[in-house]
Amino acid sequence: MKVTVYAKAVVHPTEDVDKVARAIRNIFPAASTALKGAELVARTDSAEGLEKLRMMVRSRRIRATVRSLLSKGVEGDRVVFFLNKQAAAAGKLSFYEKGEVMALGPIEVVVETDDPREFIEWLTQ
Repeated sequence: MKVTVYAKAVVHPTEDVDKVARAIRNIFPAASTALKGAELVARTDSAEGLEKLRMMVRSRRIRATVRSLLSKGVEGDRVVFFLNKQAAAAGKLSFYEKGEVMALGPIEVVVETDDPREFIEWLTQ
């Protein structure tokens, strides 16, 4: 399965760039990060880069919930979902739906893949 993962988060003036980068790497340890304006952007080009996320979904026993949430985020050959930045900074996994309000904003994750349904099954099996 071919995947490219992009994660981005706005770095607010009250936040430390290194802490936001660490929050993203807590979920995507293999991701490379770069600051582009006020956004921290991360990228990884393999399913292995998602293995920690996959293990977190399994360990929390939230597979069905995550499968449903990710299915709502399918847009063509992409899957878009949002993670709580503060939870990620603490090494925790917390999803939320587009439109929910968070104090420091989300980590937006975009997964480009040749088969979004296969990706969702792989991540949640």
